[in-house]
Amino acid sequence: MSSTQVDTSGFGAYAGPVRRVQRDGQDVFTFEIAPHHLNGADRLHGGMMMTLAAIVLGQVAKDAAAAKQPDAEVRPLSVNCDFVSAGEKGEEVEGRAEVTRATRTVLFISGDLRVGSRILMTATGVYAIKEKGAA
Repeated sequence: MSSTQVDTSGFGAYAGPVRRVQRDGQDVFTFEIAPHHLNGADRLHGGMMMTLAAIVLGQVAKDAAAAKQPDAEVRPLSVNCDFVSAGEKGEEVEGRAEVTRATRTVLFISGDLRVGSRILMTATGVYAIKEKGAA
């Protein structure tokens, strides 16, 4: 199974590396919990989970927008996260997301972060589709 590293430049560089793999015909985003991803209780930091969710949902939004308009860009309008359980150092986290509704200018996306079958976080996002270079 091949994988590619997801562009996590800028702030996202602190989150990575994040990899994208195909599993069962679906894109899955993975990363391994390292010591710098932990909080004071030695669990996966909530801010890191939110960052990973934003990367996963944002990448799915970019892909969906590009399928509609090759030069399209996306901007998050809202991202909501619900914490379910904690991740531990060394575990591999998988993030998955899908477009649940799409209009001409807005994408609605739902996803989650998991370790195996254990859900760490659920997330939803609303993304605006913009022409390249639009504010």
